[in-house]
Amino acid sequence: MLAFLTRVLACVTIFAAASFSFAQENLLGLPRPLDARKPGAVFLHGGGRITNEVFERFWQLAGGREARIVFVPCAGFRRADYNTEAEFLAAVSNRYGSWVALGARGYLKSFQFLYTDNTTDADDPRFVRALENATGVWFSGGAQSRLNYRYVGRYPTQTKFQTALRAVLERGGVVGGTSAGMAALPEIMTMYDYRQYASGPANAVTAHGFGLLQRAIVEQHFDARGGRLERFTRLLRDNAKLDALAQRRNAGEQMIGLAVEEGGALVARGDRLEVLGYADSHIFVKTDGGRTLSWNRLSPGDTAQLRRDVTGAVMRREETMISR
Repeated sequence: MLAFLTRVLACVTIFAAASFSFAQENLLGLPRPLDARKPGAVFLHGGGRITNEVFERFWQLAGGREARIVFVPCAGFRRADYNTEAEFLAAVSNRYGSWVALGARGYLKSFQFLYTDNTTDADDPRFVRALENATGVWFSGGAQSRLNYRYVGRYPTQTKFQTALRAVLERGGVVGGTSAGMAALPEIMTMYDYRQYASGPANAVTAHGFGLLQRAIVEQHFDARGGRLERFTRLLRDNAKLDALAQRRNAGEQMIGLAVEEGGALVARGDRLEVLGYADSHIFVKTDGGRTLSWNRLSPGDTAQLRRDVTGAVMRREETMISR
């Protein structure tokens, strides 16, 4: 654990020295931070194994030893499936033991599970109180539909849970998830896909997510499950459908696509992107009014900066620039 802390503290020093800027409306549509020098972070994990590097980076972004982490296991676990609350907590504590251990060993200010099967709790101030002081919130994998119907309001109305999540980012905290937990983070999410016939292309069945990314759609398990490229790019190019879902004119034309492979993580802070884990992330930027997609692949260790550029989509690594 000492080596863990040494590596993380070194990371803190590096990133504390970095300067961040936050435009009036950043290109990913993240909530605007209360302090422009401390933008919140959205943490997208593509599914599969979470490496120590990814785990440590989330811990660091949440505040290290001062972190107050809330873990939402509801995509994978339902309280109704267990006879008692004690059985439920034993199951999730066993499954997510690495997270529990951080709190038990004193490496966090606090840690707690937040869960419900009751769809009205998302608007109950007593339920969302756990998020009011949180510096980090993590959503497990499972089925993203379970997150949609529990926590997301009837669009465009947001639940108190969604508002509290946005506030975590506004305060400079971090909200992340893996697999289904990742899928639910944007305003527009993919629930599953369908095919008109068995060998036909995959099409995305969409719904509304938490709303933390209002100008981006995401895709998880990008390299590991059939049809992900098809359903993702078909949705991204469908400006009319995206406009209708967002209920905003030209929303589709502004959308950026963020796709993450299993074992990889993509961290967005303002317009800055960082790739972690052992797999690639992919950024799709529209050109020519959405008729063309620029596909940019980022490898673990790469960073990128999104900038608006009327000339189209251009990208370079390390001091990476992705322009549109």
